[in-house]
Formats: sequence, structure tokens, C-alpha cells
Amino acid sequence: MTDAVLERRRAPRVTMPAGTHVAVPVPLTVRLIDISASGVLISSPQRMEVGQRARLQLTLGGEPLNVEVEVKRVAVGPEAIGRNRYRLGASFVTPNEYARRSVEQFLRADEM
Repeated sequence: MTDAVLERRRAPRVTMPAGTHVAVPVPLTVRLIDISASGVLISSPQRMEVGQRARLQLTLGGEPLNVEVEVKRVAVGPEAIGRNRYRLGASFVTPNEYARRSVEQFLRADEM
């Protein structure tokens, strides 16, 4: 009897060198503090770095909004806001026409 293992992979694997960086996006629940035509202020339990990008998905005025944002500012919030310790100022990254219109419509409705 042999100790050989039956290979079932469809393609060969290659071992990666030590120090290879891999990022795996993980959903994170944040609190939306405010919104403008150019971006948002959110409160988050996880620190993000300036320049880091994320996909923001929310319901705005009853309509779904799915837009990429880029972190522009990071501040540590007071402990009183619970687990959402970090305040992140982020700008919209080239929102599509639907997203831009949804935000503008929401902001106009709030002015009334």
C-alpha cells in the first residue's frame, strides 16, 4: 500500500511568497451621520485609511443607493457613540447618473 495522495485539482497551485498582501472585502455595518451631493460622513467600528475605497449600499428616500466612496478624513469619535468609534468623511467616486440623481432628489426633499 502506498501513501500517495490522489490529486483532484483541475489546475496546479503555486505557493505564494511570504509577505504577499491579499485583501478580502468584508461587509461592515456603519451609521450614516450625514450626506451631501459630494459625499458622506459615517461612523464605523473599524478604522479605514485615507485613500481607501469601499462600496456603500443604503436606502435613501425609499430608493436603493449603491456607490463607491473614497475615505478623505478619519477621526476618532467619542466612546459615547458605542462601538462605532471612527468617523469617516468620504467622497463619492464617479457616481453613476442614477446615484447622483437619487442623492440630489433626497437633498431637495430635505430642504422642503
